Amino acid sequence: MTNHLWPLSPPQRSKIGNCISVQDKFALNNNDILQTVTLPQTNVFIMVTPSRILIYNLKPMAHVSSHERTGDSIREFGLNKSMTSSVTLDSAVEGLLSDKQINNSVWNQGKLVFYVMTDKNFLLTYQILKDSSNMTVFKAFGIPVVDLEKVDEEFEHEYDDSVDDDTLTVFEKNKSSKVIQNGYAITKEQGFLQFLSNNQENLDELPVKKLELRLKVVLKVDYQILDLYAFKRLSEVEEDKAEESLLVLFPHGLQLLTLVDFRLKSTSLVEITHGKRICINQGHLLVVSQDQTSDPYKVTMNHIDMAKQHVEMIPLEGTGTLLNCFTLKGNVAFASDDTITYYNPTTQQVTYRFQFPFTPKYCCGLNRSTILAVSQKNYIYFYTELGNLLFSNSLEDDNLENATVLDYSAFSYLDMTLIATSHTGEYELWNLWEQSTQNFSDTRSVSPYVLHNTNNDIAIYTPVGDSSLCRDGFQYIKLPTRTINNCVSLIKVNPNMKLTAIYVANKAILLLYNLETNMWYSFIDITILDMHWIGTSYLLCQIKKDDWSIGLHCFRLRLQDLDTSDIYKYSIWDYELPDSTRIQTIHVNTLSKYKSLKLKARDSDQSDKQEEKYFKTAEINVVTTNNQILRFAVISLIHPIGVNIIRKIYEHGRVNIPNNICSDKIEWLMNFRDGLLYFSENKLIKAVNVESEQWVFEVLLDHIEKIVDVYIDDIFLICNQKEEFYNMDDLWDKKPPLFSVTLDDDCYPISISPQTATVLGLRCIFHDYYAKFVVKHKIYLDELILTKMEQKVPADKIMTECRPVRYFNFALEKILSTKILENKPLDDIIQIIKLCDIPANYEGSLSKAHSDMLEIVSNCLRKTEIKHWNLLFTSLGMTPRDLLARCLEGNEAKILGVLLIVFLNYDAELVEDLRNNEIDKSEAKDQNGSTNSDGSNPDSSVVDLIRDQEMMLTVLRLLVTSAANTSDSTKAADSWDMCFQLIRLLKELDKENNTQLIQKALDMFE
Repeated sequence: MTNHLWPLSPPQRSKIGNCISVQDKFALNNNDILQTVTLPQTNVFIMVTPSRILIYNLKPMAHVSSHERTGDSIREFGLNKSMTSSVTLDSAVEGLLSDKQINNSVWNQGKLVFYVMTDKNFLLTYQILKDSSNMTVFKAFGIPVVDLEKVDEEFEHEYDDSVDDDTLTVFEKNKSSKVIQNGYAITKEQGFLQFLSNNQENLDELPVKKLELRLKVVLKVDYQILDLYAFKRLSEVEEDKAEESLLVLFPHGLQLLTLVDFRLKSTSLVEITHGKRICINQGHLLVVSQDQTSDPYKVTMNHIDMAKQHVEMIPLEGTGTLLNCFTLKGNVAFASDDTITYYNPTTQQVTYRFQFPFTPKYCCGLNRSTILAVSQKNYIYFYTELGNLLFSNSLEDDNLENATVLDYSAFSYLDMTLIATSHTGEYELWNLWEQSTQNFSDTRSVSPYVLHNTNNDIAIYTPVGDSSLCRDGFQYIKLPTRTINNCVSLIKVNPNMKLTAIYVANKAILLLYNLETNMWYSFIDITILDMHWIGTSYLLCQIKKDDWSIGLHCFRLRLQDLDTSDIYKYSIWDYELPDSTRIQTIHVNTLSKYKSLKLKARDSDQSDKQEEKYFKTAEINVVTTNNQILRFAVISLIHPIGVNIIRKIYEHGRVNIPNNICSDKIEWLMNFRDGLLYFSENKLIKAVNVESEQWVFEVLLDHIEKIVDVYIDDIFLICNQKEEFYNMDDLWDKKPPLFSVTLDDDCYPISISPQTATVLGLRCIFHDYYAKFVVKHKIYLDELILTKMEQKVPADKIMTECRPVRYFNFALEKILSTKILENKPLDDIIQIIKLCDIPANYEGSLSKAHSDMLEIVSNCLRKTEIKHWNLLFTSLGMTPRDLLARCLEGNEAKILGVLLIVFLNYDAELVEDLRNNEIDKSEAKDQNGSTNSDGSNPDSSVVDLIRDQEMMLTVLRLLVTSAANTSDSTKAADSWDMCFQLIRLLKELDKENNTQLIQKALDMFE
């Protein structure tokens, strides 16, 4: 599922130290940071300048090592140009890396190696020695570099669980005092009082581990290096012998170099022309080529098998000069000018393409769901995978220049931290929020939107009305710890938004937090790979036990008074998987409509008891590695207070998935009708069982970026760059959506509120000194009503389905105003509006007969020009006098005042016409009776209305009575203001005092 990134705060800015020894001898900017690379397994990142290598510790931030090249080295080998690190691949690559080599090298990381390319085509080979393993980094610093699911007994000895004593000690220059001792900063002053007190400040700190940087060898290359990809693999002859492999792209081809002990062992070459970038994706070795002599630039994707020395060329449509190439969700994404194109190496097809509204100078993927782009003005943009804007620090006025932005040169990302470097030697550290995916496990309630960061903060938003979280902002939770090395891998909020389960993976702790009482409960020494709520009280967990077996456990957890000594005492069900079966994903769905079950009594005693009614309340689907779906049914009793009590969970079937379906890429799955509905690789697919073991698969929707929510019988999703709302039955039958609208650039949808028919969008307001979230509301009820009207749904049915929604009147008003401005027929919407005269059953006896219709019409008149009034009055079959008469009948003082202000003050020329008596009374009277029949101008009806002294006095009397009787000071002030406006207008119309209208009006105030 999606894991979008958002900025937590403005970045922290620093600058590398100046270097003058080499800079004086060469005309270069040695503070120009050319590139930055992160090494997660060592908790460091590297910066390269034209003559320096700088090593920084990430958690905590510290400069721990560097290498500065001499003048002789620069003259002989050239200046630094770019850098790449050697990686350990986690999947086999055709013709390059076998499954056996992958399995044996998962935990054999070896020494860390990276390569620096120079402008004279030399490769400077560096090695980092650091006495710590992946598990040490994972547990001590909370960096997610360990996949707990792949850990088993065979590799247990590879773990280094001991505390690493290889810490850093730093002395102040020309002094004997220590600045860092045992990895901790000691520059804080500690007096006598601080010494006596129990100072816990170090709980907020992490130790700095020392490392050693070595330049191992310099490799001479005879040709220009266009790109470089380095990886580790184990020797096929000596299984424990690690080899360094280099894929070097030259103008004439791709060459594989194998190094053992930094000495060349073997080499092979595949001829390729116009090569630009090397990519490894889904087990394929690819080279992106571009012929810039053609028009438009021709792009070719080269599939390479190094073992067979074979190249398969797939021509693609060119979109401009190639800027960068990276992998994203199984696709190869290459950015060209202002366009990003996705290529699937398995199907050998372009799957998607979108354009930026600007021409980026830099573009890369941060994680599997977020793309970073930098404009020519050095503004940073976060985009989703399908090109929808999440965040930007750009100014709203493009003509203004932001003096605070840097001249960015490179970016790298690690553990919710973005490192941005510049050509001036300055760099920034951006702390980010990351979305924690919430599975749609309960279709009877809306799903929350959850974010978390590395500062122990969790932010939760939900639009549920009866929840303690219901607000326009986020509720923020702080983990009950002061340590900052927590790797939070799972956050699940239960459907009623009262209990949150949080799993801290590197400390093997499950935390339960009561959102109403602010109580914490912790269960220690438990390894959870995945977890889902079943209803409000049951937590289903995929657990790895001490014997390395994996099973499913369902725990019943109450809101308070939990015994945290042993979580298994709350287990009501467990399921052990065979050793040969591994779980890919788990999908839980609480049914929107419970299915009643009939059970037979087992003996006569039970038959005497009151028969208990059992319901199928939920379903569990477990996708396994052997291409099967295990299907479980949850049987429950429904307590009178509405709580489900699970009585049994049993397996009721299995589905064999065809080999052409990638089961590991199924992100969401539910049973529907006589088949399955699942989301995989940005597609929504239905599977129908036609025979006992035969399934037919059909793609319902493609280019789906995100499922926002699944509620009752509806599904709301983001498809391409639109937000679409489907009924599940319509979607299954491939019918059009209930509505589809283009996304706004200023907010990204995060949730829906079915009770108010509102889409909730998130916007990040970013300034130099702060960043904050704002939740924006967008009503979609009008789109829903329009769709039903186009489908010829009867007006009374639309009223029944939509009138209970809070913004129903506003939606009708919006539709009416839009149709008037577009000069479209109003018959269908007027028919619905007139039904608003009928009191709804749910409103009770206090509902007013005409208030809804009058309010809609008055607000519509207020927002439209006078030239459009005739269309409205003609369609209504009413005159302005009729509207005022209905207000008087229903004592609608507020609506009456709005109508008067609209009629009398909308056009200044109308008042002048009345005063000059340009319109004859008798003519106006005749027109008043024929407004609806002949479609004459409504101005004459308004004139006739003003001439009616009794009507005006009745209106004024209602306004005065309303102002005098109301107990609300604000409403009273509004009513009195309307009274005086009406008197001033009447005086303006009767300056010659030909009538007693003004005097009678003033007498009403005595």
